[in-house]
Amino acid sequence: EMDNAAARDQTAPSQTPGPENTNTINVSTKKNPNFYVFLGKKYLEDHEEIELHALGNAVSTSVIAAENLVRNEYATFASIQTRTISVAGTRGEGKKAKLFITLKRHPDFKENREKFNAIRDENERLAKTKEGET
Repeated sequence: EMDNAAARDQTAPSQTPGPENTNTINVSTKKNPNFYVFLGKKYLEDHEEIELHALGNAVSTSVIAAENLVRNEYATFASIQTRTISVAGTRGEGKKAKLFITLKRHPDFKENREKFNAIRDENERLAKTKEGET
């Protein structure tokens, strides 16, 4: 198993590990789905494919975020997998479900992102004019 990973690393283009080169988003329950929608859009600017990884209670957060990205045509579902992994906890080792959602960039990603940004900017402009009126 280790040898395969090492061999893969050698053939992969030399990239320094870091948030800017990874296409993996680790979803936690500490942030809401909207945060991951925002993050997903950011990642999709640089990556053709992104992966949302979620453990235990974060599974629903990642599903909502992925669903949102797909519904708004930023991405399409490539695959959804689950694995049971061993987690070291306070009461010894436990098993947890881990969800892997792979999303592909939607063909209209750029267009839809620009549309979203235009709507957002317009809403901010309207909000500012309203503030001026009161």
